[in-house]
Amino acid sequence: MTGTNHGMTGALIALLVREPALAVSLSFTSHFVCDAIPHSGMSPGEKLFSRKFTILLIADFLVAVTLMAILGVLFSEQRWMIWACMIAAASPDLMWGYYNLYIEKIKNGTPKLGLVSRFHSWIQWSQTPKGWIMEGVWFVSISAIILSIR
Repeated sequence: MTGTNHGMTGALIALLVREPALAVSLSFTSHFVCDAIPHSGMSPGEKLFSRKFTILLIADFLVAVTLMAILGVLFSEQRWMIWACMIAAASPDLMWGYYNLYIEKIKNGTPKLGLVSRFHSWIQWSQTPKGWIMEGVWFVSISAIILSIR
């Protein structure tokens, strides 16, 4: 899923779960649950951090940060919890940047992924060209639930 949808899922968890440690833990775990749902992703054969992927990544980041700011204003008393959960929910994808840099350094094949990284890679089977439909439905649904809490 997009970082925006991961972040919005984390924000919803922050609003529903009042125990901070549990909310952050659930937000982190939600990343893997969301990635198991059919969603958008790289096209077959597309390289990580290709020009197209990088443009989408930057746009997604800007939308997510904008939504963090908006939610921080709408729910000012829960701002820090929302932000922590949004970051926790999106953070597992940071590993792809690490592995991309690692691959560039060794230039001799694919690095061996750790246990969590192998699991994260394995659940990405659900990337599909039509995944943008699910991404849109997810975003609208999560946003509507968050706004109904307000």
